[in-house]
Amino acid sequence: MKNIWMPAAVLAAAAALAPCAGTAFAENTSAESSAALAETSAIGDVGMPNPMVPYTSYREMCDVLGFRPLALPRAEGYELTDAFVIGGTVSDMRYSSRYGAPGQRSTVTVRTAIRSSLDAEDAETAATTLSGIYSVDWQPLTLGANTLFIAQVSDTRFAACWTQGDYIFTCEGENFNRWDFTHRIVYDLMDITDHYYTAG
Repeated sequence: MKNIWMPAAVLAAAAALAPCAGTAFAENTSAESSAALAETSAIGDVGMPNPMVPYTSYREMCDVLGFRPLALPRAEGYELTDAFVIGGTVSDMRYSSRYGAPGQRSTVTVRTAIRSSLDAEDAETAATTLSGIYSVDWQPLTLGANTLFIAQVSDTRFAACWTQGDYIFTCEGENFNRWDFTHRIVYDLMDITDHYYTAG
């Protein structure tokens, strides 16, 4: 069997995840998302307004939000299945793996917001507010100049939160093991945000 080398930051992050009780995810770049999505879907005006407005146009999402939400590159093997704007301030982009049996494919939800738009006094509250995941233990992990907050929701469900510049991001993954989820956050999503969401 071939030995696979994994950097210490990923090993430390994954090893720090311990199972915890809790209640209760990526494929296109911004340009690819624009091509993958087409026109805005309308919501009927019956009853209370739905805070989650579905979109099929990445450009229209950007116009509503005033920023470009984080999206996974197509090369990662995921396809965009749904995209929403929540309350006019948060993007919610949902992906499913293209591989494996339908019921066992991993799914990913990526949310992006401007930090100042969240009513949160500390990092853990911000992680909970943006992700919508409660009663979990958000563990801080220092990765270079940034801190990643990560939580294990169940044996195969994980969540992460981090900030870059003026932005805050969460990612929830289902049908993952802790190593693959941590690797996806550190080497895919955080690498993108480090390059494209830095202040200034």
